[in-house]
Amino acid sequence: MSQQSSPVSPTTARQVPATATHRDRTALLASLLQVSDASCAVSDALDQLGVGAAIGAGILAPLRRGQRICGSAVTLRYRRLTGEVVDNRADGLGARLGDRDLYSTARPGDVAVFDCPAPADTAVVGALSAQWALLAGLAGCVVGGAVRDSVSIIDSGLPVWSMARAPQAARFRYATESIGEPVRLAGRLVHPGDIIVADDDGVAVIPADRLFDVVTICVEADRIEHELLAQLRSSDSIAELMRKLRQRPVSVFDR
Repeated sequence: MSQQSSPVSPTTARQVPATATHRDRTALLASLLQVSDASCAVSDALDQLGVGAAIGAGILAPLRRGQRICGSAVTLRYRRLTGEVVDNRADGLGARLGDRDLYSTARPGDVAVFDCPAPADTAVVGALSAQWALLAGLAGCVVGGAVRDSVSIIDSGLPVWSMARAPQAARFRYATESIGEPVRLAGRLVHPGDIIVADDDGVAVIPADRLFDVVTICVEADRIEHELLAQLRSSDSIAELMRKLRQRPVSVFDR
């Protein structure tokens, strides 16, 4: 689910979904996507709950700034082939990678998560893979490895986060180890169905069974932060701001 494809009104954005839709993942994801600085808000909520993981943009960087995604993880793990590329090519090893199989199992709005062997010197997503992902309706890709054809991917509009960019292709170098199984993303465990939230600050992973709790915390924290920002912007001095703050109850979300 991308920000552009799921418009939510400003009023709705800072409200927890009504009781009847508490378990409605689509409504929860739409609400979460509208929270300001979503990956940071989710990281705070994960800290409060003691679950999940957050990975900074210094490790998993967006190819293009200004994109935000939120969706269920579909997972793929690669392993590195031994032997030289010329020999693997002759033997047909690694001739077909698993990305297209992964995309065929995905639902629109899902996020593809790639677990790749270190070092991140071999690209598993390029221009063609990006077009397959778009055709499948994916919200984006998060690659625990390298991508290539970065200009073409950016031009395609597919949101992608990766550890590196590299011209060397994974074909005849990697083989698919698993699809739809738990994977590691920058060392952090990701299960199929976990919620991936990614923006300019990095990537957060929400365990699927804690989505409602995380959204509830994030929406309330976002509401309080906007109230505080309004008070900051309307104050002429620190002294005036402190007088205003003394008149309001202290929240666990105050910073």
